Amino acid sequence: MDDLRIEYTISQHLKVIALSAGAYLLATTITLAVIQLINKNLTFVFYASIIGILLAALLILTVTVWQSKTLITIDSEEINISLPNQKLDNYILWSTVSQVGIGLSYITLISDESNYKIDLENLKYSDLKRVKIKIIEICEAKDIAFSKI
Repeated sequence: MDDLRIEYTISQHLKVIALSAGAYLLATTITLAVIQLINKNLTFVFYASIIGILLAALLILTVTVWQSKTLITIDSEEINISLPNQKLDNYILWSTVSQVGIGLSYITLISDESNYKIDLENLKYSDLKRVKIKIIEICEAKDIAFSKI
């Protein structure tokens, strides 16, 4: 079985374009600011360069560090949920799950340790369908009881 990974990040092609634009803006504005400082002529260009440096830094951080992590990973051994406002452990092992309930925008997992209610309303509809299909597929493969709620 294939693993299911849901992550909402920008594409690699768009990331390269944004990093190139950010690096160009950063180099240009730093050069302009340094030239203004050397000439001791702090005009509008200097202050615009400072704003350009900040915007370039924000652009670079947005497409690198501030990208969201993987939201859901489902494989044949475990389910890992990192959705906002979820009070779950890092992962839930399928070997501990005895029953699964599938609702409109949530899933309940009854396991040996405790019961989990996973709220999936933050996902796109197409991803919500993929998660439900994958969970049903795993339940059938592992003989875990599941029902629609």
